Amino acid sequence: PELQQMNPGAVVIGESMAGTRIDERVLSKLSGVPVAPLLQAGSGPAFWYLALKNWVVASGIKPRVVFIFFRDTNLTDVMFRLDDQFRWSLDMVAGDTEEELNEVVQSALDGPFYAVHQGAERLYHVDAARRTVEPIVSRAPARWIAGSAGQPRLLEHANQRFGLDHLRVMDAADMAADAGTDFAASVKQSVLPLMLREAQRAGFKLCLVRVQRRPVNGHPPVQSPALKKYVHDLREYVQAHGGILHDDTGDPAITLDMYEDGDHIARHARADYTRLFYERLRVLFRPALRANGAPAAQ
Repeated sequence: PELQQMNPGAVVIGESMAGTRIDERVLSKLSGVPVAPLLQAGSGPAFWYLALKNWVVASGIKPRVVFIFFRDTNLTDVMFRLDDQFRWSLDMVAGDTEEELNEVVQSALDGPFYAVHQGAERLYHVDAARRTVEPIVSRAPARWIAGSAGQPRLLEHANQRFGLDHLRVMDAADMAADAGTDFAASVKQSVLPLMLREAQRAGFKLCLVRVQRRPVNGHPPVQSPALKKYVHDLREYVQAHGGILHDDTGDPAITLDMYEDGDHIARHARADYTRLFYERLRVLFRPALRANGAPAAQ
């Protein structure tokens, strides 16, 4: 209902890679259309697909463009952010049954990496042991120092002192660059085909935005031949299925001073990135044209 009432001309889907880059108020002012941010911290492609299908498409709105932000290869890694720590957010966007997503996840689980993990779990009950032991180990230092009675107060104090507002900026990113660079193999076990299909059925343009990873020594991070080939294959696939791939990598205007933690854009540079983003992709915000050259109804 909120999307229907807003009737946005553009929608932004993603996690912190989108959230730290796009200021929807600035983008709306520049483009002249309402911009709807559908953001969930710590989410992955499974969440993005369900948000596209169950929120954007199901609402019946007709945005001119939907943007999905991603890093390197995680767009075709359906298991990215699908572990116990992050999986809870799918309940926000999932329907009663999601058979197509289940099939994609099962296909990924049948691969060699997860087959090894599942074998270890069956033999040694690794995950069950971790869930049992982890809270005991994590709370042990507080119990030793403060005793059972004082443990809750000490943990609360420690969590406050180590909150985000007290932490130094960290250069490290939380995702490897070259994992899953075999596009032909990974796309078959991903939700990318489902995303592109949903966009075509609903009649809006889907633009996939690959963000630039944190620069190193004033230059974009070095990309391996395998990663370059992956991006090339990804672009060809997306374009062949009616979508657009926009790659920030190598854009000289996106400099290290714009970054904060890892691959996140700093708060002070968010509006600047949004203006740059609009300049690079302003054509996507224009109304679609009919065959006679007149603007199509939105």
